[in-house]
Amino acid sequence: MTYLFWIFSFLIIFHYIIFGLVILVMSKMFGKKHLIKEDTPSISFIIAAYNEERVIVEKLKNDLELDYPKEKLEIIVVSDGSNDQTPSLVEGFKDRGVRSLHRPERQGKIAALNRAVESAQNEILVFSDANSMFRKDALKKLVRHFNDPSIGGVCGQKAIFHNDERKASLGDSLYWKYESSLKQAESFLGSIPTADGEIFSMRKKHYRPIDSKIINDDTAITLNLISQGLRVIYDKEAITEEEASLNLKDDFNVKSRMVYGGIQILKIYSKELNPLSSWFGFQFFFHKTLRYFMWVLLLGVFLSNLAVLGNHLFYQVFFFLQVLFYLLSLAGYLLDKRGKVPTLFYLPYYYCNVNFAAFKGFLFFLKQQSLVDIWTKAQR
Repeated sequence: MTYLFWIFSFLIIFHYIIFGLVILVMSKMFGKKHLIKEDTPSISFIIAAYNEERVIVEKLKNDLELDYPKEKLEIIVVSDGSNDQTPSLVEGFKDRGVRSLHRPERQGKIAALNRAVESAQNEILVFSDANSMFRKDALKKLVRHFNDPSIGGVCGQKAIFHNDERKASLGDSLYWKYESSLKQAESFLGSIPTADGEIFSMRKKHYRPIDSKIINDDTAITLNLISQGLRVIYDKEAITEEEASLNLKDDFNVKSRMVYGGIQILKIYSKELNPLSSWFGFQFFFHKTLRYFMWVLLLGVFLSNLAVLGNHLFYQVFFFLQVLFYLLSLAGYLLDKRGKVPTLFYLPYYYCNVNFAAFKGFLFFLKQQSLVDIWTKAQR
């Protein structure tokens, strides 16, 4: 049990601290340089929007005001299955060059993306979400990398607006700042483990249709590019901004769905993601896979610590600190249930919420839940 305690502890520490430090140091020592050339290739800007009437007008105005030649920008909104005003609102931008793709039947985001890509007329694809607002120079920052033929995709930085009224704001903001630094370093070493669908660009000729049962489309696209021998890089200067989840319940639902999708990806791409077969697999394991199963490591540390309490004072103090942390999290949960701000208890509560969501995602995977059954729309 003592061995188990230290193995679990080491994996947690390696994931959160050592891996990031190693990647940052390696990127400084061995980071790759590539040609960056200011250019404006023709772009098909694709937005998958399911029942997004609250934000779609703001999104389209944002896209139409980007600093990019209008004659080289095609905007496509695919709103399959939407039964609100989204399709008609998009049609209102027809005279400004926005194309609306809409079918009454709902077949999921992947099917919608596959259809939109097939319809796209330009050489570069840019994917985004309806609630994701690009900064004016974001497109130019994304496409300046495609003069290098080894680069298959470019992911930009997702930033979270600070909003005290949105309970996931602080936690998501801290997470994405850390993620941005890590991905930039990984990018210099080769490829990032997964792009972010909110701001991602690639050449259309390298797009491969995705199985409609896959949940994490951005990860599947990334791995399809990697399998073609291409790099997927990160540019932290290409920025999109969005609001965090309005409450931690919405945040819980989103993260449980993403972890379900992540484990699904591990199964489908098991050969490519074997940590012993390639640097990319090793990197994916410590960056992503451990995150999906962090709840297992935390539970393992807690139970093995409990089993060795009598061995040394250290184990007693460490167990006390674990119990205190989870009590703070519980207090945060109870305050949140009563509509009060968790304040001091926020970070323990947010962290535990994330890992409970991962556990729920694992259960979804075991039951092979239908995405339609588990998908709940976050409040905008």
